[in-house]
Amino acid sequence: MASDPAPSIDIEPGTRFGYQSGPIWKKKSKVLVEAGEKVRVGPGLHLFVAPNGAGKTTLIRSLAGLLQPISGCLSVNGTVHYFADELRMDPELKPKALFRSVLGSEAREHAMKLADTLKLSVTTPISKLSRGNRQKTILILAESQLQQVKRSVLLMDEPLSGLDAETREQVVDLWAKSSTQVVRLVIMHELESVHHADSLFTIHSGALRHTSTKSGSSWMDTYHSLQK
Repeated sequence: MASDPAPSIDIEPGTRFGYQSGPIWKKKSKVLVEAGEKVRVGPGLHLFVAPNGAGKTTLIRSLAGLLQPISGCLSVNGTVHYFADELRMDPELKPKALFRSVLGSEAREHAMKLADTLKLSVTTPISKLSRGNRQKTILILAESQLQQVKRSVLLMDEPLSGLDAETREQVVDLWAKSSTQVVRLVIMHELESVHHADSLFTIHSGALRHTSTKSGSSWMDTYHSLQK
């Protein structure tokens, strides 16, 4: 029996991302990003680095199915998990209760072990957690949900924001050891935290640029080459 295809993201040339404004009978489109060439990524860690306001979040929300591209075509093959940069839920909910409500038994066990590794208090209400600990909660939930689905596309918006250097290192190490059946597309600002990535996305003058990290060079070198 043939195995399931690996998870992937495909963006066709000419696909434009942005938003619409104005009354429903007179909508105006504001294009933020356009793909000039076909983009395809498979399992691995893919970083998305671009200035604020360039359209990173708009594009990643489009991949998550929360926004429609203004034009063009994209496809996401696999189960999509999208995590924004902040928790939006009952402030009195505790991480332990959150994990229990959305995770199966095996994934929940994984979440509790990861919470212990990252030193997250799972019995403290979310409203009383620091920014860093709320980020830990998001990360733990994201990583644990992957235990329940074999073919996943994980989209994350600045997941390392607010974390101390030690925790960032632990998370990056976790990514490096993760399943080969996961596509991770991660919006990043903490550039120095990640030592390796399989490919890099950026936005330059409204154009989406993507390239694989060249063998023997750092992804930072690749990023700077895309800005030329």
